[in-house]
Amino acid sequence: VVSIDTRTHIIEEVPCQIYDIKKYLKEDDLAPDADGNPTREAPIWYGTITARVAFLANVPAKSSKVFLIYYNNENALTKMYQTDLRVQGEAPGLKIDNSIYSIGLHPDSGHLDQITLKSKPDDPLFHRMETNGAIHWNPGSWVPPRPWTHTADWKPPANINYITGPIVSIAEMWGNLRELPEVDASVRYEFFPGMPYFISSTTMRINERIDCIALRNAEIVFKREQITHAAWYDIISDSIIVYDVRDMPDLTDLNMEADTPWITFYNVDTGIGFSGIQLNYSNAGLEARPRLLNPFMYITGGPWIYWSRALSSSFLSSNMQQVIPALRGNFFSEKWAYLTYEIKEGDQPYSPVLYWQKRLKNPLRIRLVEEVDARVSRTVHEVFIDEGKSGWENRNTSKH
Repeated sequence: VVSIDTRTHIIEEVPCQIYDIKKYLKEDDLAPDADGNPTREAPIWYGTITARVAFLANVPAKSSKVFLIYYNNENALTKMYQTDLRVQGEAPGLKIDNSIYSIGLHPDSGHLDQITLKSKPDDPLFHRMETNGAIHWNPGSWVPPRPWTHTADWKPPANINYITGPIVSIAEMWGNLRELPEVDASVRYEFFPGMPYFISSTTMRINERIDCIALRNAEIVFKREQITHAAWYDIISDSIIVYDVRDMPDLTDLNMEADTPWITFYNVDTGIGFSGIQLNYSNAGLEARPRLLNPFMYITGGPWIYWSRALSSSFLSSNMQQVIPALRGNFFSEKWAYLTYEIKEGDQPYSPVLYWQKRLKNPLRIRLVEEVDARVSRTVHEVFIDEGKSGWENRNTSKH
């Protein structure tokens, strides 16, 4: 991959990574019909190999840059690019490092278990208070009389996949929730060189109806003593709310809107903050519409302090024993950026969150311009599911 400066025309090679290669090599045989007549003049498809390519792109705001991706050179030498992104250990308990942080994934579940800023090596963030002890807990549910179950309770996940490289490293786990085979869930982490955040994507699918006291996602838990304050952007008042949690009574619930843009925990003594920046959130259903009980985000405290999304949580309501159905075909997904940062003297303790939230919610716009494969025809042939007119009779369908 090379970048081209459209102003100076300087060409520069940039570090890249190829992964997730998929092959579909079956060819259209142009078989004649039952009477031996040709069915079409050109193939409908060709065998195709697809892949993902990741590369570093330094593009200032309100500007553009051209990148050329060279491929299909069988004689090209393998090139190993070096960045600060490193992955060590055995899945699911991987250790991920870049120049800013060191992250440990839980040895049983592969979930976020500890994170340490390289600039603050004596103050790692962790939880380790309740059950699995991870920082990142959900998706999860409580369907009585069965116990609470979370993806962080996997020992180990039924399915584990990881990809390592200089540009992006990925750890992903999926399977049904422990003791709750009616529910499938997945957790995926993406780590990058030189960035203070990583991306977490989670999904939860209801395969068969469950009747639950709690259905939750996006839960982040820390040991209570590690956090002095919480802050979040309140959509209703159009303001940032800061809350001192040091003297907050146990099981106090601080509720906020389901689409709260960001939440942060920080410690004014250690100067460390950990924030969740919400990138995407969706509830949908196939066989049935989502049936939720007033979804919201909230913070609560005990021997730990956490934030979470309540999709349906009568457990937090005035009617703790009422159960709410989650119906077959319901599907829930989340995408967050989790940011660990150092509070600089003179700054607001949430200033880095505002900066990175603006960047992450305004990503680069990518336009892919493909060269034309020499094999392709200049006519498009479509196959329709029913007989009859297509609307394209006597029209030129040339694309190139």
